[in-house]
Amino acid sequence: MVDKDNKLLPWYSPMENAFDHFLRLRWNFVKTKVPLSPGPLPRSLYPQYYFYCAFKPDSGRLLPDTWMNDIGEKIPNWFESARLYSAYTGDTSVMNIVRRFIDYTILHGTSPADFAWPGFPYTTTNAGDTIFRGFTSAGRLAMHETHIDHAGDMGLTYYRMYLYSGEIKYLEAAVSIADVLAENAKAGTSTESVLPYRVIMYKGLITAPYGANWTGCYMLFDNLIDAGKGDVHKYMRAKNLIRDFLLEYPMKTGYWTDGHTDTDIKSNTYKSNLSASNMALCLFDYPDLDPDWKTNIPKLIKWTEDFFIFRTVPGEPSTMWGANIVGEQDSFNFKMDYQTARYAAECARWYSLSGDESYREKALRSLTWVTYCNDSSGMAFESPVSKGILSWWSDCYGECPRMFYHAFAGMPELAPPGENHILYSEIVLKDVRYEPRKITFTATASEGVEYLRLSFRPARITIEGMDLPKRDDDSPDGYSLKKIGRGAFSLVIRHKKAGVIEISG
Repeated sequence: MVDKDNKLLPWYSPMENAFDHFLRLRWNFVKTKVPLSPGPLPRSLYPQYYFYCAFKPDSGRLLPDTWMNDIGEKIPNWFESARLYSAYTGDTSVMNIVRRFIDYTILHGTSPADFAWPGFPYTTTNAGDTIFRGFTSAGRLAMHETHIDHAGDMGLTYYRMYLYSGEIKYLEAAVSIADVLAENAKAGTSTESVLPYRVIMYKGLITAPYGANWTGCYMLFDNLIDAGKGDVHKYMRAKNLIRDFLLEYPMKTGYWTDGHTDTDIKSNTYKSNLSASNMALCLFDYPDLDPDWKTNIPKLIKWTEDFFIFRTVPGEPSTMWGANIVGEQDSFNFKMDYQTARYAAECARWYSLSGDESYREKALRSLTWVTYCNDSSGMAFESPVSKGILSWWSDCYGECPRMFYHAFAGMPELAPPGENHILYSEIVLKDVRYEPRKITFTATASEGVEYLRLSFRPARITIEGMDLPKRDDDSPDGYSLKKIGRGAFSLVIRHKKAGVIEISG
């Protein structure tokens, strides 16, 4: 559907519920449409997404793709998608899904204690493996080879699952990863990054010395430091080394290098949208990482436009009905739903800070395009303008939907009218409860910011029973409120301590 100016509109009716409908469709597909893995036991006891990277529709059936298993991308993206959806809806069942998945991964995908990189996650394995030991079947990577950036993302995920559940095993797993990362961090250069991109864990052999996707490691260290968990002194050193490398090299050179988990990229000039996008999104929530973040965020968005929107593979468009659509990486620059959702999220959040209407338009059209990337059952089409591109579980059911909440934070009017929702929070929320004219939740960490859309004007907002004042600026320990039309309000809460937050009207 298009408007009078031939600009893309959502296909779902009512259109104001389109983005909400998309998110619910995708989780419903995970809950109800995914078959168990093919045998033998124990593989056949688990859904296909445990052991396979993608699926192939075949005459009404879902068949697993046998390329590989990108566990290091799947676990962090699914957790983020689940925790944000759970806060948005109050549905805790999605957290149970990812918790079981994480439990399996820790048990069956962690390096032994006698390895050079001990207690560290495997980020890949072969398709169908029930024990994760590395993606070797294509001859690209070696046994026990892992991606250090994605392992750091997994460490952050384990820590956040600890905050959600209170179970010490997740904290122990996170601290184990952080300890190994801190031990191996060094001052980066233009050819060797602060941490190696890939390593063979059992002997510590570096197979790719340069990468730029280090925001997950940065956030892991930052969170553990704030909580006083683990070796804070070593974590502070590593965190500062990561910051210095990111600002001195990829931010200046534009070489945002990673190859995702199924490639054997070994380069300090390769470009991938993932690294740059992660940096931009991180800066919205961790502005202390870069004193020039207000200058660099729009530069990062333009970098994506230059290299992954307006540079295309033959036969693919840059735009469709006003929507910019985004490719993935230098050697695989096909247009994809999740990369386009990333771009929309960045544009929406930058619009909310800059007020530049051009970014609102970019966000709206690109996010709308993404809603066309599945059928009415929630089955995703990852790359609808490309031929032969399968739909990956990590991309379509983790990385893509999690970006919608960032977009909601920047443009709360995209959430459905007449409803109440926690739109986004960087920190983990739990015990979320929606009642008529009342929302309660527990913020598990201090220095939090929560973005909400309300159908009522709040009369009182408290944290641990103490009133939070209404403020006209971004001061901590308070809230700001803005009318967004049709009796709805955009609410932003800022607080300096953890605890139970209650909003009543």
